[in-house]
Amino acid sequence: MSKIKIMLSSPMKDKTDKEISDERNEMANLLYDYYDDNCEIISTVIENHNEKSALECLSESIFFMSMADVLAMGYGWENARGCKLEHEIAKAYNLPVVYLEEIKKELKE
Repeated sequence: MSKIKIMLSSPMKDKTDKEISDERNEMANLLYDYYDDNCEIISTVIENHNEKSALECLSESIFFMSMADVLAMGYGWENARGCKLEHEIAKAYNLPVVYLEEIKKELKE
């Protein structure tokens, strides 16, 4: 059985590459627990994102989405323009969406 491929979506604006990487690692660990390690995280950290336009970053994200089975929405996604667009694209193309806040609550129960 092949692993579920998951793309992570989380705000990047005004964050360093290290802050984003640390947050994504936390998200990945939650997803590994939730899916009993039956998932693969698609590496979507966009290098030097602060040097690129928001539209360029979004276009790279959409490319990553094309490889995913699931889109995982990170903390604060609803306040980030790019994350909201990724969410709408996923819904429009019937890509399942999970929310890290909900997963974290379920794992604690």
